[in-house]
Amino acid sequence: MIFDLSAIPQPVMQLCEILGPQKQYVVGGILRDSIIASLDVERIHNITGADWDLATPLPPKEVLTRLRRAGITAVPIGIEHGTIAAIIDNIQYEITTFRHDIEYSDGRHPTVRFAHSLEEDLERRDFTVNSLALDVQTGEIIDLFHGIDDIKQRIIRTVGDPEIRFNEDYLRMLRAFRFAAKMYGTIDPRTVKAIRKNAHLIQQTSAERIRDEIIKMLSYPIPSHGFILMHQSGLLRYVLPELEAGFNLGQNRFHADDVARHILYSADALSPRYPFLRFVTLMHDLGKVPAKQYLERKGDYVFYGHQYLSKKMTKRIMRRLRFSNKEIQTACTIVENHMYNLKPGLSLGATRRFLRKLGRENVDGFLRMRMADRKGNRLNNDGYEEGLFHFMRSVRKIDLAEDALTVQKLEIGGDDLIAMHLKPGPVFSQILNQLLEEVIDDPLLNNHQRLLQRAGEFAAQIKETGQLILPQRPAMDEENNQE
Repeated sequence: MIFDLSAIPQPVMQLCEILGPQKQYVVGGILRDSIIASLDVERIHNITGADWDLATPLPPKEVLTRLRRAGITAVPIGIEHGTIAAIIDNIQYEITTFRHDIEYSDGRHPTVRFAHSLEEDLERRDFTVNSLALDVQTGEIIDLFHGIDDIKQRIIRTVGDPEIRFNEDYLRMLRAFRFAAKMYGTIDPRTVKAIRKNAHLIQQTSAERIRDEIIKMLSYPIPSHGFILMHQSGLLRYVLPELEAGFNLGQNRFHADDVARHILYSADALSPRYPFLRFVTLMHDLGKVPAKQYLERKGDYVFYGHQYLSKKMTKRIMRRLRFSNKEIQTACTIVENHMYNLKPGLSLGATRRFLRKLGRENVDGFLRMRMADRKGNRLNNDGYEEGLFHFMRSVRKIDLAEDALTVQKLEIGGDDLIAMHLKPGPVFSQILNQLLEEVIDDPLLNNHQRLLQRAGEFAAQIKETGQLILPQRPAMDEENNQE
């Protein structure tokens, strides 16, 4: 295959000229992905991807010097590994000196020496589909390890001995499944055998790197493909053991698939544009594993309270994978509430109450995951839910009316309570939250004078009894937990 040189951006050719007269080569995923998109042609015109990476024979300090002399912003983003970033028109181009990774003392941190040839550079790469280089002078794609054939056959295969490749960097085992998911392909048997033997070593890889690979996999059209292959190889038990536990765990008459496959098909049903929400979807039914029980009166299995167990597991998993506190809070909130009963005709008051619990900022994520959850059930894969659209219309009405859903939106505040000679403390929160409960039932009550009157009644009660006696409210409506 030949690469159409007119498809190479002008800044890339400019960099090659600055770094010449030695040959410079385009490397990286942009070649692999462009070939995948052009398998039925001999000349590649359509470029897939935006990251143009260069490999050069020049040492990194020489690259840095030449770029700066040419007036190009150059940043040594990994100079110890030979990588310099050139920035042109706010676009970053990475330039890396030919290198040969000669030792990974712990499967994570390489001792790098620079190589003298492109061949040495390509032979140290992970998979054949990633060991391609483009000669920018001729358009020739240099393929020393039959990577193009593997791309055509959609096979992931290591460059050389898989045992050596994986012991150089344990994360490569997980990357194998990510690329298999990306290409919707398979992994060659020798490579799988090495993964089975070394799978436990992935535990020595940093949680952040594992998390990033999972999120990348969730950005592809059908991530379930990669996760199922990972399960079959034995690697999943070390990456996401909670998901692994759901394989072959049957559900009930409302489901066609076991817990893990339902979870994965649900993630597939959510758009690849939302990889984080797809991750949340991976979490939503994990609690079914410990919650499963047989109920005689139903003659079937039930999973009562699994959403609360799933929430606990979500928190533990996301902490382990070093997600941010905000991401963990968002995920836990959506997972905990994913079983809420969106029954047809749900009242505005009940909708406002649910929005208060869910958080208005989480509604879109909740709805996307909820529809994906329904589509992920192959007995109901159209995703239709009778009350869903009524709920969405109610949310729009509440938004348009700007109804108060938090104490900050009340027409009364702490200063008003201080004016009633109440001392700041827990009682403030009790009063304001009770006022909000009443406003949620009737938004017209969110009036300064009315709230002052009601707060005065609460203050009098506190002075008389020493406490605020709150009425009991019915529990939030949830699903029947049939699934």
